[in-house]
Amino acid sequence: MRLVKHLVFMNLPLHNITLWLTRPAGQAKNLTKLLEAEGANVFHLPLIQIEAIPQNKKIENKIKKLNQYDMAFFISTNAAQFGMELIETYFSSLPKEVKYFCPGPATASILQSYGLDVDHPEKAMSTEGLLILPGIRKVLLQESKNKKSAIIFRGAGGRELLANALRSKGVNVNYIELYKRVLPEYKDSYLKNILKSKKPDGIIFSSVEAIHNFSTLFEKIYPEYKEIPIFVSSPRLKEVSKKIGFSSISLLKAADDNSIAAGVTNPNE
Repeated sequence: MRLVKHLVFMNLPLHNITLWLTRPAGQAKNLTKLLEAEGANVFHLPLIQIEAIPQNKKIENKIKKLNQYDMAFFISTNAAQFGMELIETYFSSLPKEVKYFCPGPATASILQSYGLDVDHPEKAMSTEGLLILPGIRKVLLQESKNKKSAIIFRGAGGRELLANALRSKGVNVNYIELYKRVLPEYKDSYLKNILKSKKPDGIIFSSVEAIHNFSTLFEKIYPEYKEIPIFVSSPRLKEVSKKIGFSSISLLKAADDNSIAAGVTNPNE
């Protein structure tokens, strides 16, 4: 995709380009730096607000049984952060017999900071990529008297793809839902003002919720929003964007910060 105001100035390919990031607050710092290093004007408009689900007896009981599972999956950085805080509350030493998995390096780095050995896809950083990890197959092939079991740490209302795939292989699957995603509150006057002062030449989306929330916020105050070029990090997001009606969609190779920055900077490579 070609951005409307794309100029090459002093070897900075994104000079004079305004890009909007839509990740939750606190999750765009590194990507902002990478894009600004290429000359972009970056504006962070969080389109998802993360709220922790209050701890309850049900969550507590599931956490305490962590060492009884063969596999534990952390679906996002939020799941890793909230999950590890709770796990440390109930375990003086983390269960090493459990095999830990996550969809990408950002989530892996959080888990590794707690001393966990975690397996994640190197290229297809998604649930789909997670499902084809050799480490999962290795666990499934290990002999056992009992059915294999897995616990998935995630946000409320997440996708069922991973659980359904594991169940199809005979795995008992349980969830621990630790947070929920809500639409942040923005006044129309604020959104209209940033459209005037920081009108985007491109928007980067990393989740389905962010795409839908953007549509909800802007469909009345800026009917032309579907004409804004957008960048998405998975085929699923591209399909959702097409259904909504976005006319210019670029599919990035992966969802990690370096891949996003490279894909936005060199969209035709």
